[in-house]
Amino acid sequence: MIDAATGLDVVRWDALVVHPDDDVAVVLHDVSAGDSIGVRRAAAILRLEVKQDVPLGHKVALHDLQAGAPLRKYGEIIGVATSYIATGTHVHVHNMASRRARTPS
Repeated sequence: MIDAATGLDVVRWDALVVHPDDDVAVVLHDVSAGDSIGVRRAAAILRLEVKQDVPLGHKVALHDLQAGAPLRKYGEIIGVATSYIATGTHVHVHNMASRRARTPS
């Protein structure tokens, strides 16, 4: 995309990695299966093919995660994968168990 005022190429991103250790990125608008999106990770923009529709504000997997693997966001473990999660897949309550609002066992 070219900035009309400066004539320079502007890199656009569709998702953001909050912390360098995160396993997921947060999408900044609805994305659809098959989309190739830009993911901002620090100063780099990575390309990622989305495998499923992902709504605004939801998470997308940055790499394959096996069932039982911890899931990191904000640099912290927020839950575990309840099934295999492929790169580019929507990550939410259907394939992860949250660690939030749980009492210690």
